[in-house]
Amino acid sequence: MHDHDVDALDMFADYQRAQNLAPTTIRNRASILRTLAATTGRLVDCDVFSLRRHVGREGVAAGTRRTERGAILAFYTFLQTEGLRDDNPATKLPAIRVPKGEPRPFTREQVDAMLESGAYRKTRAMILVGYYQGFRVSQIAAVHGDDIDVLTNTIRTVGKGRKERRLPLHPTVRELAATMPAHDWWFPARKNPTTHIRASSVTDLITKAKVRAGITDPRLTPHSLRHGFGTDLVESGVDIRVVQELMMHESLSTTQVYTGVSEQRKQASIVALRPRQIPARSGRRMEAAA
Repeated sequence: MHDHDVDALDMFADYQRAQNLAPTTIRNRASILRTLAATTGRLVDCDVFSLRRHVGREGVAAGTRRTERGAILAFYTFLQTEGLRDDNPATKLPAIRVPKGEPRPFTREQVDAMLESGAYRKTRAMILVGYYQGFRVSQIAAVHGDDIDVLTNTIRTVGKGRKERRLPLHPTVRELAATMPAHDWWFPARKNPTTHIRASSVTDLITKAKVRAGITDPRLTPHSLRHGFGTDLVESGVDIRVVQELMMHESLSTTQVYTGVSEQRKQASIVALRPRQIPARSGRRMEAAA
């Protein structure tokens, strides 16, 4: 990248930190913009046609396109506001339609298989927190002993947008807490135990447990533990607004996705129609011969 592109990225990062954006968001946006610069050969001076060609390149999922468009729009809006560009080419990027997604949940049997796959103790703990609390991998990575309050039976966590919540503590995770550090990180970084491991490390460890358990569905990822949490709550008849709170969803429409994937409910509902005997004859009366 050119020096002025590097400087612009640094200034953009400072601006986002001043906005109190999550470090993960800042890193992800920087990665998107560096890829853009590598593809187009420029960043600050990029034109709208190059932006469209990059965002519309083949082999990119719709959700990824939308995420990239958002990062690019934020960056060029910053450049224009700061006087580093006179215009904002990103405003001419088309809106991106993303098909309505469906959760990809692990079944209870698959969760059991991962726990019994030979995974190490801390990996098993990650799986339990992911499934029984519905945590994202970033939340799993950051669990601290002081987050647990056994008196109120709650667990503290920080979700998207740095939103801090106290959520009900599942009995299994409460039992797990008795075996984990009471006043330290549950999953400390190997090279620097004063901080917790990266979310990507949680992803890698749970993925290995999945492979070891013989689960081959490529759609299932560590995030599918969270999907399993939401799906099984709905399956159990928990009110959808309660599920929304437990999953820390900003919008109820996000949570409502889980109401449409219940195969168990589909199977149970179809047999609600009263069966009938299949008729052997049509019942049509033969006309008398002329």
